Amino acid sequence: MGNRHPSIAPCETLACRDGQLLAVAVGNDRQFRELARALGAPELAEDLRFARNEDRVQNRTDLIKALEGRLTSDTPHGWTERLTAASAPCGPVNTVSEALELAARLGLDPVTSVGEGRVPPSHQPTPPFGDAGGPTLRSTPPGRTRHGTANLAVGAIRRPLAAAHVTFITREPYPQPNPPARAV
Repeated sequence: MGNRHPSIAPCETLACRDGQLLAVAVGNDRQFRELARALGAPELAEDLRFARNEDRVQNRTDLIKALEGRLTSDTPHGWTERLTAASAPCGPVNTVSEALELAARLGLDPVTSVGEGRVPPSHQPTPPFGDAGGPTLRSTPPGRTRHGTANLAVGAIRRPLAAAHVTFITREPYPQPNPPARAV
């Protein structure tokens, strides 16, 4: 299966110029019509093999051949601008260095120095979760909602600066929603 969704088409990576990949996630028929228009092939949306998602899934091989026939005329970055403007969800498949450059351009601080004061400090990818102050780790177990389900938004703190700081996170016992009964 790889990057292909089994029941949505096209929802996978497609080849563009020079074999570079574009991830496309067209989740409904309206988005497919927009994709087809932006590719300069509105007739694809009228083709009975591709008009509805169920049809596109059944005829995926022909669909991919038709889409890649258009996509090979430009790079994933060129298509991303045009398709995104047309409300067709997509994005280039980046190399690690391209992903880090993009994150830096977006102001996301993609690399974190760990072990301040060590020579040399360790540089690691910044975890992709957090608040405006940076990625977070939990200092307390998740709270519980009135329905007894975990409330994952409770207890977040700034990320630790070194692995040694993680210890305090695991020292706290998880609350028991229904404490065990004591033997009488």
